[in-house]
Amino acid sequence: MALRSFTDSTGHEWRVWNIVPQYGTGSDDDTLTPGLEGGWLCFENDGDKRRLCPIPDDWETADPGQLERYCGQAKAVQRRSLV
Repeated sequence: MALRSFTDSTGHEWRVWNIVPQYGTGSDDDTLTPGLEGGWLCFENDGDKRRLCPIPDDWETADPGQLERYCGQAKAVQRRSLV
C-alpha cells in the first residue's frame, strides 16, 4: 500500500492510498460491494472521505493537479465509527 499527500487548489490537505483486497482468508469479510473487487483509492482529509475505483494506473506518479481531479471523481463514503 502506497500513501501520498497533496494539497488541493482550495488549500485542503488530502491523504490518498490504495486498497487492494486480499482474498482467501476464510472470513465473511471476503464479500465486497460489487465493483470494488479490483481495489480502490481512498482519499481522506479531516472532514471528508472518498473512494475511487478502479485505481488509476498513474496515481503513484500523478502530479497534485491530477490527484485533485481523481479526488473530484471519487464518491463520498461515510467514515466508520470506532465505537
